[in-house]
Amino acid sequence: MDLKGPKGGNIITGQIAGAPSNGAEPDIWFLRVSEKYGPVTVIRAPWNTCMLWTCDHKAMSHILVNSDLYHRPDYARWWFGTFVGRGVIIAHGDSHSRQRRIMNPAFGVSPIKQMTEVFVDKTLDLCDVFRSLIDKEQHQSGGAEDGNIKNNDSIVLDMSLWLGRAALDMMTIICFQINLDVLGTGSHSQGKGPGDKGEEQKERGRESDELYPALEELFGTNDLNFSLLFWKSWIPLVRLWTLDESSHKIERCHGMIRTLAKKLIKEREKEILAGSVDEETRDLLTLLTRATMENLNKDRMMSLDEACEQISTYFVAGQETSAAAVTWGLHSLSNDQAVQTRLREELDTVGTDHPTKEQLDGLPYLDLVVREMLRLHSPGAWIEREATKDDVIPFEKPFTDRHGNVRHHLPISKGDWIRISIRAINCQEEVWGPDAREFNPERWRDPPKAVSTMPGLIQQQMSFSTGPKSCIGYKFGLMQMKAMMFCLIRAFEFEPAIPKEMVIRRSL
Repeated sequence: MDLKGPKGGNIITGQIAGAPSNGAEPDIWFLRVSEKYGPVTVIRAPWNTCMLWTCDHKAMSHILVNSDLYHRPDYARWWFGTFVGRGVIIAHGDSHSRQRRIMNPAFGVSPIKQMTEVFVDKTLDLCDVFRSLIDKEQHQSGGAEDGNIKNNDSIVLDMSLWLGRAALDMMTIICFQINLDVLGTGSHSQGKGPGDKGEEQKERGRESDELYPALEELFGTNDLNFSLLFWKSWIPLVRLWTLDESSHKIERCHGMIRTLAKKLIKEREKEILAGSVDEETRDLLTLLTRATMENLNKDRMMSLDEACEQISTYFVAGQETSAAAVTWGLHSLSNDQAVQTRLREELDTVGTDHPTKEQLDGLPYLDLVVREMLRLHSPGAWIEREATKDDVIPFEKPFTDRHGNVRHHLPISKGDWIRISIRAINCQEEVWGPDAREFNPERWRDPPKAVSTMPGLIQQQMSFSTGPKSCIGYKFGLMQMKAMMFCLIRAFEFEPAIPKEMVIRRSL
């Protein structure tokens, strides 16, 4: 590629693995690269191969909308498949279209209205847990293990841990009618899942008691050998080595999910055959089960293994993204008490602790705060694609290549790699202004004109991507974030546990 770009980089790891080595956050490194070399840049991937990096809106839209031309590269598919599952996230072509077509009804407007009750009730459960922790000073000694630490007259909480637990409870109740109850108190949400059958749901919760500890062991610690996993993603031959502890943990976790998934599908199949499931039921488990039972319409069929992989994907990805965004959002609010107070004043105008979807959508400042959370703290860090055939990418703004030529298009060859850094794009000063890296919900009252061409599922936002492979559950995620923020900000005041300057984001 005849493009400008930073020099250096290891001949084996390139510049990707070494991007944060200077102490900067990985996305800030990409941001600095674009500021120096422009919106169309070449960086070095492992084996010192070229990778196109761009933040041009027209180019991003072209790449993401044309999903048949640009697939996830093999190393990215392996990474997602290993941690998240080989479901809709890594599927492409007709397989991807078929899977989305089967599952889309689970995330329509009507199901989201029903989900809101679970979102609110489970967050109220979480508030009860926090009140209990605050009241019980004896947690001072065992706090680190339980996710909290007593510090003078305040409780310092690991919000990432607790929000992850609550989000997992929400997702499993809504999608699979399993009440894991990893929070330990199900008083508000017991029996609220669509299609719930009360005591049967409790029984399923007891049967899956070991699942959450396995998930927490896998994603809540730094015990995995990420160096080995990195090389497995880039060198297929290394993937044959499975005797390491990291491989054992990953396989144990996904093995438990697959076993539970098969049991859930078989149970739901019996219920469908017995006529106890309404034809209009649209929860995810029912949709997947009906797909495994389909014999005539190939566009509506799924194998049992394929359906189990979808369940694995939602178990992992369905709870982690929203929890991460809310965690970072609370971090920003804790460092801006004026914004936190203003948000709380708006939330206190609602005359109930159990708002509906319509009531949450009718809170304008909450909407501004959530939009700013997604901009500054996008759960997805970047998107990577590989060209499946030769193409020409158009650009919104002309750029200058390394030979000094002004260009409006860039030829791409089959096999070329492309990276789009969402977090870096969301922090560009030339787009968002000089306060681009600051938390400022007010910017959304009158967004800068430069973001008018930003592609995305929600206006002027790339956090859920765009095109055929955009986030299938973005409506789920948005309402979940609003419900969690509503309950938490009304119930508590949040302050930073450590100075803002000591907090740094790391990406896998």
